[in-house]
Amino acid sequence: MSDMPNNPFDHDYDYDIGYDYDYVIVGSGVAGALIAKELSRAKFSVCLLETGARTDRKQALQRYRQAVTRDLASPFPRWPWAPIPDAGNAEAYFGKDSTPDYRPSYLKLVGGTTWHWTGMTPRFLPVDFELHSRYGIGMDWPIDYAALEPYYLKAENALGVSGDSDDDHGSPRSGRYPMLPIPMSYSDSVVAERMEKLGIQVKSFPAARNSQTYNKRAQCRGNNTCSPLCPNGAQYSADTDVDNALRLGARLIEQATVYRLECGTDNRIVAARYKLPDGSDHRVTATRFVVACNTIESPRLLLMSACEQAPQGVANSSGQVGRNLMDHVIFFNTFRMDVPLYGGRGPQSVSGLMTGRDGAFRSQYAAAKLFLSNDINVHGKVLKIIEDQQAWSDVHNLLRNDVIHHGCIGGELETLPSSRNRVVLDQDRLDPLGLPLPHLEYQLDNYVHDGLTQWTGFVKELIEKMGAKQTSSDILHSSHHQCGTLRMGNDPKTSVVDRNCRTHDHANLYVMGSSVFPAIGTANPTLTVAALSLRLAEHLTSLGKTS
Repeated sequence: MSDMPNNPFDHDYDYDIGYDYDYVIVGSGVAGALIAKELSRAKFSVCLLETGARTDRKQALQRYRQAVTRDLASPFPRWPWAPIPDAGNAEAYFGKDSTPDYRPSYLKLVGGTTWHWTGMTPRFLPVDFELHSRYGIGMDWPIDYAALEPYYLKAENALGVSGDSDDDHGSPRSGRYPMLPIPMSYSDSVVAERMEKLGIQVKSFPAARNSQTYNKRAQCRGNNTCSPLCPNGAQYSADTDVDNALRLGARLIEQATVYRLECGTDNRIVAARYKLPDGSDHRVTATRFVVACNTIESPRLLLMSACEQAPQGVANSSGQVGRNLMDHVIFFNTFRMDVPLYGGRGPQSVSGLMTGRDGAFRSQYAAAKLFLSNDINVHGKVLKIIEDQQAWSDVHNLLRNDVIHHGCIGGELETLPSSRNRVVLDQDRLDPLGLPLPHLEYQLDNYVHDGLTQWTGFVKELIEKMGAKQTSSDILHSSHHQCGTLRMGNDPKTSVVDRNCRTHDHANLYVMGSSVFPAIGTANPTLTVAALSLRLAEHLTSLGKTS
């Protein structure tokens, strides 16, 4: 099967109603895919626009096996018209003067970044929606946990989540997971036993990864390459729901880079303009529009759409478009255990420590989701061993001994929204289609730094108490969980969209994705994006076909 763009479910429409579609959706990641599927099921005419194209899983796997440098993007084709951030050279996309330590990664292809996510799907805690009310910091959401809970349940069924239905991890549930939890790896079980003696519970996190055959997806085989690529599709990727939408009647236009939303004299969006790889310009109209790109590309599009009616950019009368960029800061404390752990078998991440996500301390420093990592960088260990020439003759034994005793406890810390952390356009740097590239301004505050000091120290102490020796501690400023640049709120002066994710400035323009998050919490964002997407789809369906 070819990686070349194709659309086996393409449809020709001939509407004599003054516009091309009921809905145009920009972006085919989890948000765009789910909304397109639900609207198509409700018999709306839907057009999905995606700047990337399709990829084939088998070819992606072969590409990953043959890659000299293996990173999050190495399994996937690179298309000249759709450049993406390079983990090893972020400045090529974000610019030399972008924050050097902040290197978020994402994909541009049908299905979006769910091709290389880890599949972890914890829910937000109820308190995560009320951060300012509870602790006097950050922002409250305009909706509470109870309003989103039914959609969390629908999202878990839509994505195919495996989890323990008898343990809500602090987020009350109204129903059961569709599948039993993924079993702990052997290494997790050994560490969990030691942690139990220290009074710390270790449990499996829910994950959109099949513990049995579900939704025509195979059972997880434990290949340990969940990110950047699940080899057999046991882990959810949004291209499956793109195909479901197409079977229900939606249309997908691949290789379509949307660069402008046209604003009419009545401040309604009247069209989306897009370029194909050859630079040709095209236009599609609809009654309503949904921008469902990621947290960096969505504000980029709105800012590029500046016009007479919206001189600061579409939906930007508040000046908040692009601001309040957040991400999870991640750390890894690696250690050597006194007994073999035999890591690297099973999914890369299954279990977490049941502490750190909430408490009165959040008024002073960041909360953390602490997890066990079952991922082993064998390549990196080899390079470290062969730095010593005397070790060359015994590399195999040294590597084997190091690998089987290797363990890791990591943490993902929340950050707070700040107007100083933002996405702007760099008019001096253009992509191959002549469009301005995004530039990032991003700095960590004392709230996060104090949290890092607390949680890295806490984990180091746990490692020592369970009889292991810490060997390294690494900190990255991005977990690739970008959030917050088009935040949701009740006040049009401080937010971009309302509680239903409709832009305050344009009656027929909606935004969906983690960009609408007012606060990030400690949970991986994808499940919450899916829940919000299903909530929005239900709201849009209720509006009917009137303009």
